[in-house]
Amino acid sequence: MRWLALLLFLSNLTAADRWVGFRSGPFEVLTDAGERAGRERLADLEQFRNAVEQVLGRTDIRAVWPIRILVFRSAKQALPVLGLARDAYVGSVPSDGPMPRAVLRECARILMEAGPRGFPPAMESGMEDVFSTLEIDGGRVVIGAPLPPADRNLNWARMHMLTVAPGYYGKLRVLVHNVEQGVEEGPAVRNAFGKDPAVIDKEAEAYLRDGRFGTLPLTSRVLRPEKDFTAITLADGAERIALADLYLADPARGAAAQQAYQAVLTSTPGSPEALEGLGLLALRDKQAGEARTLLGQASEATTTSARACLEYARLETDPDNAAVALDKAARLNPRWALPQFELARREKDAGRRIHLLGAVAKLEPRNVAYWRALAEAQEASGQFIEAAKTWASAEHAAATPDERAGLRQIRDQADARRRQQEEEAAKREADEKARDLERVKEQARASIRAALEKAQREHPALPSSTPLATWQDFPQPDAKVQGLLRQVDCIGKQSRLVIEAKDGKLVRLLVRDPNQIAVIGPGEKTFGCGVQKPARNVAVEYFTKSDAKLGTAGEVSVLEFP
Repeated sequence: MRWLALLLFLSNLTAADRWVGFRSGPFEVLTDAGERAGRERLADLEQFRNAVEQVLGRTDIRAVWPIRILVFRSAKQALPVLGLARDAYVGSVPSDGPMPRAVLRECARILMEAGPRGFPPAMESGMEDVFSTLEIDGGRVVIGAPLPPADRNLNWARMHMLTVAPGYYGKLRVLVHNVEQGVEEGPAVRNAFGKDPAVIDKEAEAYLRDGRFGTLPLTSRVLRPEKDFTAITLADGAERIALADLYLADPARGAAAQQAYQAVLTSTPGSPEALEGLGLLALRDKQAGEARTLLGQASEATTTSARACLEYARLETDPDNAAVALDKAARLNPRWALPQFELARREKDAGRRIHLLGAVAKLEPRNVAYWRALAEAQEASGQFIEAAKTWASAEHAAATPDERAGLRQIRDQADARRRQQEEEAAKREADEKARDLERVKEQARASIRAALEKAQREHPALPSSTPLATWQDFPQPDAKVQGLLRQVDCIGKQSRLVIEAKDGKLVRLLVRDPNQIAVIGPGEKTFGCGVQKPARNVAVEYFTKSDAKLGTAGEVSVLEFP
């Protein structure tokens, strides 16, 4: 078996096997085939990234995790796999010849996932297949080489046609842009190509049956591998860890990974990388206790793996230790949203939780679960307007019509709750105003009763059966105006209020004695003479009684500051 040959190769590594490394953009290359081979393969990977950016209309795509490629002298040593290991996506390729299709397809998936929105599954799968056959020969890059007949399907044919067929190339980036802005697939297709999706599908079916698939040269990136890529210093034993990570990246080679990490741990006791790898393998095998022990030891040995820190935090029962591990994971890989999401889930302060969830959703905008968690947290805090916007973002991030429809239903329910909450708040405000006015009236009644009782004490001849006057016994204001208090003219002990009513007209009202009017409402209830800056909302009840000399239309009885 191939992995046994690789294990033999790993066990026979000596100081004579000189490994070198290079790094550019999201890619890292480690090789035993010499500097030239390493630089050339890194150039191929950068040309691949440039092709993806060119076709999709993006620039400078950066993946959440580095993409680490091992370049072997012998093609027999390369594994056709690219998967997430400890701290990077890890795969391998031979030093010459075409890049393995499986590696290119996975590279395409990783780079497309770095976009702001998810593609519909059929579109994403088809584009991955199209990019998997990209031909790179130095500065010559060609897209469109067909899949083997057994692997061809409608999704691939549709995206192949939209990518290379005359009349379509160049328009695909319009479709991508529309989809990433949250436009549904149907309108996005019509906007990009001027045709309904059903028409595009029929053309793709005919295209697949016809079997004549053209290719298209792309504009390559100008690269000078000898000058653009500088060798990086590799730590002692980096090649052994990289090889063990290669096995970890392939779920079918867990036994090989176990032996490789154990070999590293034997030669370098306490190696955090080996402990991380063994811990992740134990976690994959559902051995939670063993995984917690190994990942905890790696953490104590100054791990640099964000993934190991996160998995340890999920297993750790002490909340403080878990929070420390999550914070470290977030710092080790600030592009990775999951550690920050776990921190947000554990946050007790509602405002802080909403802030963290907002940052998480921006880091990974195509993750519907993050938008949903943010919307639910906003609703729980009464932020219904913000929640409505967040539900819209969740809907835009949905990759399928069914998921989008479900989120739209939740969004409609959220809007209904928001309207109900607003109505209840308005009713509470109105009730509070009524209670405030009743308190003022009761105070007036109490003052009247006190005055009458005093008069009876001072004039005993007054019959005790005299009924007490009530608020209703006094004249009631016969007019009301609402608007902005623009100016207060002080006239001796009197005041003239200049109010801009809601219809824009100015109403002037007289306050003969400030002590004889009721002033109600929250907040500051005093005002100075002159122009009011800023103007304040008021509601005034008054007696219609004009005064030509003062230019007033009535006398104030109740002054309310809403």
